[in-house]
Amino acid sequence: MKLSQGPLPKYFRIYEELMRDIREGKYKNGEKFPSDTELVKNYGVSRGTIREAIKLLFQQGYLIREQGKGTFVTYSRIHQDPDKLMGFSELMKTNNIKPSAKIIEKEVIPVPANVSHIMKANSSDKVVRIVRLRFGDEQPLIIERSFFNYRLFEPILNEDFEQNSIFGLLYRYTHVRLGEAEQRIEAISAGSEEQELLNVKVGTPLLLMKRIIKTSEGAYFQYSEDVYRSDRINFTTTTFPYDEHHDDHGIPLELSSSDW
Repeated sequence: MKLSQGPLPKYFRIYEELMRDIREGKYKNGEKFPSDTELVKNYGVSRGTIREAIKLLFQQGYLIREQGKGTFVTYSRIHQDPDKLMGFSELMKTNNIKPSAKIIEKEVIPVPANVSHIMKANSSDKVVRIVRLRFGDEQPLIIERSFFNYRLFEPILNEDFEQNSIFGLLYRYTHVRLGEAEQRIEAISAGSEEQELLNVKVGTPLLLMKRIIKTSEGAYFQYSEDVYRSDRINFTTTTFPYDEHHDDHGIPLELSSSDW
């Protein structure tokens, strides 16, 4: 295959050609993508050049890698509205994806100082700390690192959190009902733990969602820091028209600070 000419680096021109092929349907959704060896032969360039091009396709979410199977094309994204409180299982089902989970850690501990500050807890309070790896169609998507109010969580403490939704169990076995939630999204890079659990390379762009959930009665129920694979999950918001909230045009934006 003859590579197009131009001032851009070879790897970027290859990336653009492969991306165009995917968008135009040459490679179907779910189809296995050519190996590095095949692409090296097709384009007549070095393996390093191909890997740089492929890295961009992964970052843009056009490819996914399945352990022991290879690399596959994907058009699909999981869309989540950050303005709606929705459990992972419910999110997956709305996207016709089979949810599952693996418990990495589960323990009852004294509330850590930083969590005590966020959840307005006393130093003598306890929390349930749970770290879960969440899968969609057997692909790792999210690392959930959560702290739960022990008093409210205790009735479901010994339930199966790999096969069941925590929110579902809470509603099934307790009178606790969830109320307001505050969610904030940040961009982060994968470290060694994310590399191992999410099957991504160190430095891969990820999304961190920090979430505080209260009960309908105003008690703090949960604080979590969840890490999302940004190539598989998108957050979509709808904004109000500018004029509805900005009567005094030209006035600088007010910046707010947060202690979490």
